[in-house]
Amino acid sequence: MENTSTKQVITAPVASIIITLTICLTVLFGLGSFNASKLDYATVNFDGGYTKIGVISEQRSFSEVEVKFNDKVLWSGTLDYVADEITNSMAFEKDPQNVTWKEGVVLNGIAGVSWDGSESSFKLTTETIDLVSTEEVPLVVQDVITKLRKLDRKVKDENDISAKQALTFSEAPSASFTFTKFLAALRNI
Repeated sequence: MENTSTKQVITAPVASIIITLTICLTVLFGLGSFNASKLDYATVNFDGGYTKIGVISEQRSFSEVEVKFNDKVLWSGTLDYVADEITNSMAFEKDPQNVTWKEGVVLNGIAGVSWDGSESSFKLTTETIDLVSTEEVPLVVQDVITKLRKLDRKVKDENDISAKQALTFSEAPSASFTFTKFLAALRNI
């Protein structure tokens, strides 16, 4: 009987390639190059373009409101603060439900989401409020307080929704652009 089995021999160049690939893959795996990339670098997109924020350390709602009469600031601060101050000013009124503001009282404000990031801080305005008391349509103070509180609640409730719509996340820019591209190419293999 004859032995019909054939032996396949790996040549030296093929063995070198296999060993080199094994070592490279082991080193890359050890460095964590094949781990899922960490998408924590934020960019905020808005009507005027985009701003790189970086890694976000804090997200919160913000509001800035000002009530003026004849260019004199009566109250300023957050929606909630101004609503409280207006409420406190009504403490001695006999019929607070029917108190109106004089012609020319103006209330302006903005509210939205703000972020503190590793590269920059950013405030994204998602809501505005502009009210003017006129002789024909005077502002009822109790209605103003209600509007301020509702807007404050809305901004706080929709904080995460607004952030998700405005933010995009990616990998942080690396010091070595070439190395990052090489790792990305290897991940796609």
